[in-house]
Order: sequence, then C-alpha cells, then structure tokens
Amino acid sequence: MTEKEYLEFKNLISMGDELNFYYKNDEYWISHIQDKSFLSRTKDSYTQEFCGHKELFEHATIESKKISEVYPELRQLK
Repeated sequence: MTEKEYLEFKNLISMGDELNFYYKNDEYWISHIQDKSFLSRTKDSYTQEFCGHKELFEHATIESKKISEVYPELRQLK
C-alpha cells in the first residue's frame, strides 16, 4: 500500500467504512459498532478493541507493530 493509498484507507475508516486488508498471508478486518472500532485477524478471530478509529490507528498492532509502521506491506483487495 502506498502512502497515498494508506491516507485514503484511513479516511474511509474515519467515515465509518469497514474494510479488510492483508498483511503477509493473514486477512484483517476493521469494523465499528457504535463508538467502538475493532481490528480483527480473520483466521483466529483475534480482536483488538478501541474507543474509535483514531485510537485504533494510534494503538492497534499487527505482529507487535503499529499499522503506521507496516502499511507499506498491507494489501487491499479492490
């Protein structure tokens, strides 16, 4: 994912979109319920819960790294 694609991805999430993406060979899903946002790994349903999308992008981790650190390796299906 390029920086431009990552910024667009973050913008879509901030508007309430629920999107999936891949990191290495694992699928992840960002979803929302009321004022909560979630990052889930599909294969085992491991889920991290946050108080909104801003907190998700500040604190969510994939393999102990923040999303902002691994976004170049993220793939999103079009």
